[in-house]
Amino acid sequence: TRGFPLCSLQMTLFWTLSMRTVTFPYQTSHSYVEIIPMMEMELGAFTLCMQVATEITGKQKSILFAYRKKDNELNVWRELNGRISLYLGDGYSDSFKVPDLGPLNSHLCLTWDSRTGATNLFMDGRRSLTKFLRKGHIIPAGGKVFLGQDPDDIEQMQSGFNADECLVGEVSDVNLWDSVLSDTLRGNVINWETANLRERGNTEIINRRV
Repeated sequence: TRGFPLCSLQMTLFWTLSMRTVTFPYQTSHSYVEIIPMMEMELGAFTLCMQVATEITGKQKSILFAYRKKDNELNVWRELNGRISLYLGDGYSDSFKVPDLGPLNSHLCLTWDSRTGATNLFMDGRRSLTKFLRKGHIIPAGGKVFLGQDPDDIEQMQSGFNADECLVGEVSDVNLWDSVLSDTLRGNVINWETANLRERGNTEIINRRV
């Protein structure tokens, strides 16, 4: 029997699949996207995944994901030295030495489990060594989730953010689960395909064919 041509399958997928992508084209103090989670983010474990592309290298620190209540409850940063850091509350963090982010999409996942404090980073399918952070901690509900900026005070966001910490680049496929698992499933706390996104400033949300 004749098989289905692989090239035709690839072309079909290219023209029928798309993904929402948030772009931050400029360094600003006012451009961000707020994600509305599908449930309260009281988390004793999580898996957070996203795709990121940026041309900023060692010039500045960049926020990749921010969940803030009174404090920075769950933040992911690209540091000045290129390391990826996870912050669970002010003053509690760990970082991973990984290949620096660049203009080609990098797929990142971070996992954390309160029962042991075990934390891992996955980059383009490769897992880091295990680190340990805040055993027994529970991430509190009641905060807000942001892409592109890190608010120091969510009650006074109208005054702007720190432009030296903004993300310049693209973010897509942001999914968050309330457990540690593989990244093949859509998130049950944040599902990128259906999440309500509120954009502000010089921000574009586009649908890319994939």
